[in-house]
Amino acid sequence: MTDRPSPSHRELKVSVPNGLVDPVCDFIVEHIVGGLVLEEEENSSSTSILFYPSLEDADCTDRLKQFLSSLVGEGLPSIPEITEKLVSEINWLEKYRESVKPLRIGDDIAIRPTWANPQETRYEIIIDPVMAFGTGSHATTRSSLIAVRKRMEPGMRFLDMGAGSGVLSVLADQMGARYIKAIDYDPIAVENCRDNFRINDLRAPHEIALGSIEVCASDAPYNFVCANIIKITILEMLKRLVALTAPGGWLILSGLLEQDGPEISQALLKLEQDEFTILRDEEWLTYTVHRK
Repeated sequence: MTDRPSPSHRELKVSVPNGLVDPVCDFIVEHIVGGLVLEEEENSSSTSILFYPSLEDADCTDRLKQFLSSLVGEGLPSIPEITEKLVSEINWLEKYRESVKPLRIGDDIAIRPTWANPQETRYEIIIDPVMAFGTGSHATTRSSLIAVRKRMEPGMRFLDMGAGSGVLSVLADQMGARYIKAIDYDPIAVENCRDNFRINDLRAPHEIALGSIEVCASDAPYNFVCANIIKITILEMLKRLVALTAPGGWLILSGLLEQDGPEISQALLKLEQDEFTILRDEEWLTYTVHRK
């Protein structure tokens, strides 16, 4: 992201339900342009996504509409309007910083970007967010943080699968984790996680790995395992996630929509894991499993 203005820019804007912000942002970043800004309104069920494709990319609106059409019936009632205007000058850094604000989660957790003022709270997580990625505002991240806050104890070994910006690992460190392993398949996430570990001065011995569950092949069980990913990936690795959780430990499963609940519950029962609770936030579910 750069703060150098260009003579003119196309500014495109689309509003989507909060639960679909991540996949739409991912599509824009991967297929249209590498930078975007979110406009969120408090207590609103939708979020506006602003992005700035090149003037030469004539069919980017059609590509986005085609992707949005695939989400109709999956949380999107109809294809939303995509508005476009020309703007003479954009200060990218200033506009982006305005879109990322400190968050309060639960009674004593705060997440703030590096440029915001310190927050008065017991646990303060400082992030250097990359574009719209890793700000901690998503419902699944909030719920996962609440689950870690409730169950984490000093001396636990902590595994963060799908670590993203690393906020769960940072909270685990502040709560006294003995060892932390953070894993993500996205190189940008791994780099951002590494930056955020440095910014928060992690005390626990830790490892940040690029990949997925295969990088845990020789690991001893963990007392606390978090997997904030998506249903299909959780189901593929659930047996291994359970095995990586020490008996008596905790397994957090998130990134799940309400309609995913029956399939996830059934899969846990098949693995004889029937001690679990479900936290709902918006249309998202977070499972807290007490490992037998």
